[in-house]
Amino acid sequence: MLSNMLPPILITTAISPPSNTPMLRMTDSNMRSITTRAAIFFWVGLGLQRIVICDATETSVLSPEELATIRKLGVLIEQLAYKQDDTLLAQRGKGFAEGQLIKFAIANSQLLRSQDSFFKCTGKVFCRNFAAIWDLIAKNNIASLFWKLSESSPVDRNLVDARFFYTSSGEFHRLLLPAYEQSTETRILEYNLLLSLDAQLKRGTSLRPQLSGFAGGTGNPYPEMYLGDLEISYPCWYSLKTAQ
Repeated sequence: MLSNMLPPILITTAISPPSNTPMLRMTDSNMRSITTRAAIFFWVGLGLQRIVICDATETSVLSPEELATIRKLGVLIEQLAYKQDDTLLAQRGKGFAEGQLIKFAIANSQLLRSQDSFFKCTGKVFCRNFAAIWDLIAKNNIASLFWKLSESSPVDRNLVDARFFYTSSGEFHRLLLPAYEQSTETRILEYNLLLSLDAQLKRGTSLRPQLSGFAGGTGNPYPEMYLGDLEISYPCWYSLKTAQ
């Protein structure tokens, strides 16, 4: 059973992206809706109690009936609709656009304002071992936690995984937003995050998040791999909460 003190999770989505979105193969809004909703339902099944869904294409991801069913389980769930700048999306790429979406969510979500810390997860993705990840964070008084890009990634693996992380509103604006806003499709977000986190956080190792779901860029499921000893000693960046 997850603690009642569990921070909210922000799920970032883009159900109806423009046709000229760079590096995006999953473009059908129906498929994006189905895979996003499947991940959200999995989060609910895991016991998440505060969920914020923020869509960049002014789309309500869940229907009123789905929201009502989830709320009957005692889950506080909030949907936000944001209209991204499609011209900037085409010029700067998805990393830049997601930064603006997270910034909007922090400014407009009542649930995110209710607690300083939050998890962020890209839509269409969920974390199978979330309870163990949260237990690690709570027991070690962690303020922010980010992981290296998965060993199964086809790109340079010495990068930061931007799909799933734990941080605070203040740390997002200080550590992450500048990296998002400097991103382009050639100077990718994961590299900018690497520079920022290397300069300002500690490096360490932790339990690896076991992420499942679909990649919008490829349109395929993310591979699920067992990495042996790396499963419990995976490279990360972190900060600790200061003593009160």
